[in-house]
Amino acid sequence: MNILRMYRSKKYLRRLVLSFSVLVLMLLVVFSGTLYFNAEKIILTMQREANTKVLSQIKFNMTYLNDVIQRLAMSLYYDNDIIPLMTASEDSDIFDTLTKRSRIDKFADYTPFIHSIMIYNAKTDRFIWGGDPAVQERDAPIYGALRALFKGTGPLPKLQMMPMSLSADRSRADVFSIFNYDAFEYRQGESVFVLNIRPQWLFDNMKVMNQLAWQENENVFILADDGRILSSDPVAPPMDAAFKKAILTHVHRQPAADTGTFNYSLGSKPKIVNYLNTGINGWTLISIQSYETLVSKADSLKTTSIVLTAVFLLLALLATLGLSHRLYRPLGKLVSFVRQDSGDEPGPKPPDGDELSYMTGIYQETRNRLLLARSEQLTSRHIVRSYSIRTIITDSAALPRKDLIELIQAQKLRMEAEGPYLLCVMKLDEPDGAFGREDDPDRRLLRFAIANIAQELLARTHAIETVELKHDHMAALISLPDASDAALDRIRQEIAGIQAIIATMYRATFSAALSEGIPEYRLLHGHYAACLQQLRYTLAFGRQAVITPSMIRANLSGAEAALPPELEKKLIESMKSNQDDSFEKTLDTIFAFIASLNYEYMVYMVLHVLIVMRQAIKEIKASRIVSLPGERGDINRKILDCATLADMKRILLDVYRGMNESKRSPEEERSEILVDAIKDIIGQNHADANLGLQMIADMMKLSPDYIGRLFKKQLGLSVAEYINDARLRQAVHYLEHGDYTINDLIERIGFGTRSNFFRLFKNKYGTTPKEYRIKRNLLE
Repeated sequence: MNILRMYRSKKYLRRLVLSFSVLVLMLLVVFSGTLYFNAEKIILTMQREANTKVLSQIKFNMTYLNDVIQRLAMSLYYDNDIIPLMTASEDSDIFDTLTKRSRIDKFADYTPFIHSIMIYNAKTDRFIWGGDPAVQERDAPIYGALRALFKGTGPLPKLQMMPMSLSADRSRADVFSIFNYDAFEYRQGESVFVLNIRPQWLFDNMKVMNQLAWQENENVFILADDGRILSSDPVAPPMDAAFKKAILTHVHRQPAADTGTFNYSLGSKPKIVNYLNTGINGWTLISIQSYETLVSKADSLKTTSIVLTAVFLLLALLATLGLSHRLYRPLGKLVSFVRQDSGDEPGPKPPDGDELSYMTGIYQETRNRLLLARSEQLTSRHIVRSYSIRTIITDSAALPRKDLIELIQAQKLRMEAEGPYLLCVMKLDEPDGAFGREDDPDRRLLRFAIANIAQELLARTHAIETVELKHDHMAALISLPDASDAALDRIRQEIAGIQAIIATMYRATFSAALSEGIPEYRLLHGHYAACLQQLRYTLAFGRQAVITPSMIRANLSGAEAALPPELEKKLIESMKSNQDDSFEKTLDTIFAFIASLNYEYMVYMVLHVLIVMRQAIKEIKASRIVSLPGERGDINRKILDCATLADMKRILLDVYRGMNESKRSPEEERSEILVDAIKDIIGQNHADANLGLQMIADMMKLSPDYIGRLFKKQLGLSVAEYINDARLRQAVHYLEHGDYTINDLIERIGFGTRSNFFRLFKNKYGTTPKEYRIKRNLLE
C-alpha cells in the first residue's frame, strides 16, 4: 500500500516509469512483430538461397568433370592403340588386335570413373571393348542400342554425355556414353569411339553437396530435356508424371532464366522445387524439399521470439523502475526545498503531485516578474531619451541653454552643448513606387537597423545620437570638432557606406539629407526643416542618394517651369518618324531639364510630356492603327506612384515602345490584305479542278509571279501547296462526317486525278483514305 501511495502522489515519477515502459514495449512489439510475421518468409528466402548455392556448386562440379571427360575422350580417340582398331579390316593381325584391346581394358579398369571403352569398326561392323565385364557379351543390350543409333537417321551427339542403359529397360541410365568420330556430323558407315562413364561419381557428388546444405533436400536429381530422370535410384522415380510435367513447364516457360523456384503440392504435401540449368546436354538440376519442414522451423523461430520478448520485457520493466527512481531523486529534493521556502507568497500552489509543472510555474512566475520590471525600466528610459533628442532637434529655438545642458547630463546624451553640429535626416526608399505603411513590422525593423548601424559606425569618430521621427524618418545629430568642407565630405562618405551595408544585409535602401555645418544648437530646427525639403529631391537624384544643400541650390533658385518648345517639337517629330535613338536622346534631355526644376514642378512637367506624347499618337492614328498600351488613367497613376524621375522615364519609354510594336508599315498591311484575299478565293473555289495560281491572278487582276512570291513570303508555302492542303482538309471532313465514295469525294474537293489524291493524302496522313475512314469508325 505504501508503494502505491508513493506512486499516486508523484505524477512525474509515474510519467517517467510509464514513458520508459511504453518506449521499451513499442520497440519490443515492433521488432518482435516484424520477426514473427516475417519468420516464414525469412526461412524460405534463406533456404532458396542455400538451395541455389548447392545446385550452383553441383553445376560447377559437373561442368568441370564434363570438361575433363571430353578432353579424355579426345585424347583416347587419337591414341595410337585406338586408331588401328577403328580402321582395321577383316584380315588384320589378331594378335596385335588382342594386345591393343588388353591395353584398353587395363586403362578402363585403372580409371575409377570409366565404366568401359567401346570401339565400333564400321568396316567390319564389330565392337571392340575394354573395361567392365557387363559389356563382354556380344549380345548385350547396349550393343543393340548403339547399332540402332549408328544406323539410324537421327543425329548422334559428338562429345556429349548421353545416358545409356546396360539392360533391356531403355529408361535407365546405367552409364553416360560419350561419342567421338572424324566428321563434324555423324554419317552412317563411319567408325565411332565410345567412352562409357560411371554415373555414380556424379550422383555421389550430388548427395555430398546436398548434405552440406543448411537444410538437406529430400531429393536432388537431373532432369534431361526429353523428360528422363537421371537419379542414383533408378528403381523408384522421384516424381509422378504430373510433377514431371509441372517442372518441365516452368523450365521451358523461362528458357532465358538459368534458375528458378516454385511450389507444388505432391498429393497433400506441398513441396518447394528449385531448378538450375546446367548448360550440359539440356540437363536441369532439380532439388525437392518439404514445405512443412521449413514451416516448422519458422514456427520454432516464432515461439522463440515470443518467449524472448516476454523475458526481455520483464527485465526491461525492472530496469525502468530502478532508472526512474535514480532520475527522480534530484528533482524530488528540489521540489521539497521549494515547497518549504514558498510560504504564503502569491504564485502557483503545489499541485497534487505534478512536480515538474509546479517547478515550471514557479520559474515562469519569477522570470515574468524580472522581465516586466526590466522592460518597464528600459522602456521608460528609452522614451525619455528619445523625447529629449526630438526636442533638441525640432524645438531647439525654444530650448534654453540651461535646459539643454541638463538634458545632456540627465540622459547621458553623446553630444556637446557647444557646436558645431551636423544634422542627417534619413528616410526609407519606397521600392518600385509602392508606399509602405509606417507601422509595418518590417519597416520598423529596418528603421531600427539603420539607426543602430549609423550610431555604431559614426560613433567611432564623432559624438552622435540617433532617433526615429515621424513619417518614416530617422535623424542623426552629430557633434563636429570643426565644420570644414573636408569634415562634411567625410561624413557624407560614411553615410554612403552605411547605405551599402543596409543594401547588402537587408536588400533595402534609404536616402539621406545632410545639413550644412550648424554653429549652435538653436539653429537645429531650421536645418531640420531644410533637410526634410532636401529629401523630397530624391525624386531627381534617385534612391540611395545623399543630398546636400549645394546639390539643390539651383533647383530652389530656378523660376522657369515650361518645357522648351524646341524639345517638345523634336520629341513629336522623332515619334512620327519612328526614330528610336532620337526619341530616347530627346527624352533624356527633357528629363535632365525636369531634374533641374523646383520639386513642385517636376511631376507636373512629366505629366505634360505624357500629354504631348498622347497628342502625337492621336495624329499618328489618323493614318495607321496604333494602340496606346494601358488606359490613360492607368498610366497617370503609374507615374504618380513612381518614387524617382528615372522610373517615370521608363514608363514613357514603355509607352513609346508599345506604340512601335503595334505599328505596321503600309506595305505590310497591303500584303496581309492580298494574302487574306487569296485564302478566301481558295476557300470558296477549292472544288474547282482548274483552280491554280493563274486563275487566282486573273481574278485579282495581278501578275501570277507577284502573287506567288508574295504568298510564299507571307506563309512560307506556295499557292499550289496551300490549295492541296485546303482540299485535303475538306477530304478529311467528308471522310469523318459523310458517306461519299472515294470517287465522289475526289470530284467534290477538286482533285484532277485519283492517283494524285492518294499520293498527297498518304504523304500528309500516313494512310490511305479508305484506311483512315475505317480507323475513325473503329475509334467511334
